[in-house]
Amino acid sequence: MNAIWGSVVAVVGTLLGVLVSAMTQRWNSTRSERLTRERQLWEEQLTAFSSFAGALVDYRRAEYDRAHRSLDAPDSTAHQNAREESYRARATAQQELFRVQLLSDSTGLFQLAEQAFVATEEIHEAATKEEVKNNGERAKQALAIFVEEAGGLVRRPHWPSAGVQG
Repeated sequence: MNAIWGSVVAVVGTLLGVLVSAMTQRWNSTRSERLTRERQLWEEQLTAFSSFAGALVDYRRAEYDRAHRSLDAPDSTAHQNAREESYRARATAQQELFRVQLLSDSTGLFQLAEQAFVATEEIHEAATKEEVKNNGERAKQALAIFVEEAGGLVRRPHWPSAGVQG
């Protein structure tokens, strides 16, 4: 009888060991998958935020060129070309703005991105070169505020193991 109880205890112990091992493996697998997804999202956000900033810098340059050519020679081919380049740069910046919207869970960050986009868009509406300069400075400051806020978000670790680097 003692031999039977010993066998039962051994079998139950083995089954419990297998169960605990399986549960631990499943927990580790789930955690690893979650960390991988969070890391991938973080990388996509970093790329989207920096791509938006770069696209906005290009758009701002195109807007400066468009505004100056409009003030210097509004009917010239150079102005027409600058206007078309501004439209291309705007389309690229707007695509990157949409990526920021899709990948950021921060409404405030998207609003800052949108404000920077609108400020850049207004550069060519200036009636004087001084207004072009002032509008450009506002656009530059709005982008700097976005970059500062976005930087704070991507520097903050999103995964539980804050010590994970790489």
